[in-house]
Amino acid sequence: MRKTIAILAAVILFASCNKDKTTEDGLVNYRIFKTDETARGVEKGDILLFHMKGVAENKDTVLFDSYLNGKPYYIPAEESTLKGLFSLLRKGDSLSFSVSADSLYLKSFGAPPPANIGTGETIHFLASLVDVYSQAEMQKKIEEQSKDNINRDSLNFSSYIGSLDNVQKTASGLCYQVIKKGNGKKVMKGASVSVQYKGMLLDGTVFDQNMDGKPNFTFNVGQNQVIPGWDEGLQLMSEGDEFKFIIPNKLAYGPQGNGPIPAYSSLVFEVKLIKVN
Repeated sequence: MRKTIAILAAVILFASCNKDKTTEDGLVNYRIFKTDETARGVEKGDILLFHMKGVAENKDTVLFDSYLNGKPYYIPAEESTLKGLFSLLRKGDSLSFSVSADSLYLKSFGAPPPANIGTGETIHFLASLVDVYSQAEMQKKIEEQSKDNINRDSLNFSSYIGSLDNVQKTASGLCYQVIKKGNGKKVMKGASVSVQYKGMLLDGTVFDQNMDGKPNFTFNVGQNQVIPGWDEGLQLMSEGDEFKFIIPNKLAYGPQGNGPIPAYSSLVFEVKLIKVN
């Protein structure tokens, strides 16, 4: 990993013969080694899209690297520690900068650096300013992306349903397959139930389950302890039933998503109803 710091230093030295500069607030040392003076500059309130790599100097540890994972970061131009640097940039700029980990975490996050970084550390960054958005432009981008995600999910949902036999659909849009019928007590609103389940995205990616030996999941139906699709679906079941739920995103996590579940994702659950209390 010592090569990381060496590469970082070599890139900076090669890219510019100018000395490092310091922002007016004294928080950041920086060097801009590629810029276009005609490109759009950063203004107060803008949202900036960065590719960025961060390396802890003393531990020679790569903390994050969007160049490697291909997922750039959205950062507000008014970010507490870096706003003095960001105000100097233009779209397309490439730069390096260094900042005290203590200053960065205390000022930006209100807490000391985590244990894997430690106090007294310096973090070195390589960065590229991919794009600059005003608040209005960012809102429009979010709305357009949301529409794309909704349309994509709707098509995938219809395709998935079309691949199944004997699917039933409720007025809310919840779809389900009866895999196995039990003969136990029917679920009523407010009942406590114990279930085994496997949760998947429409492409088959498993994001959660307890069918791999974990304890049964117990909750009260109709009390908003689970997503709406579950509250509705469980009330269609009786003890001993096995169902497959295909839940549209509006009855799942909708625009927020949840952890590994992207926004506007319809979900598939295999559910075994073990006990109705």
